[in-house]
Amino acid sequence: MNGEVHFIQYKSAYPKYLFLHYLIENKNVLVHGSNDSKIRKLEPKVQTLFNGKPVRAVFAASDGVWSMFFAVMNKKDYEGSVRNLCLTLPTKKGIKRYYYFSVNENQEDNCWIDGTIYILPKDRFSQGGIKDEWVCESTIEPISKLSVTQDDFPFLDKVRKHKETESIVKTIARALLIKPS
Repeated sequence: MNGEVHFIQYKSAYPKYLFLHYLIENKNVLVHGSNDSKIRKLEPKVQTLFNGKPVRAVFAASDGVWSMFFAVMNKKDYEGSVRNLCLTLPTKKGIKRYYYFSVNENQEDNCWIDGTIYILPKDRFSQGGIKDEWVCESTIEPISKLSVTQDDFPFLDKVRKHKETESIVKTIARALLIKPS
């Protein structure tokens, strides 16, 4: 492929995350969100799986909303941890999706930026530490890409804030038990 990765010219009235879900469920692809719109190859980096296991890999998701969060969250000036969760459960009516997104409490409210979703071949990935988390331990070239903005992210007004010193378990417990103000 060695060349420019082309943007999908999206003109549908349907939200972009629904388009991404369609691609994932029907075209044997995964998605990766980034602030960088000029990536030609994704390189493995040392990161941590959801279950805490360290790995050197490219991350992707089998959920469009989850990757969109990483595409529109401005990581350039971000300090601290990011806490997030994506759970999908098959039901008789289709897939039921549950999300949790939290940024450091010291983060500015305007920490959002335009981003890019990279469409990747699923056959190069293996499942990570949770069902919708996927990893590829080698360099991978995207098939195509899609521009996204903070307005495309459907849970922008639901992103929580956590204390950096707070345990992840406490952060999630607070999210389940206490409604945001």
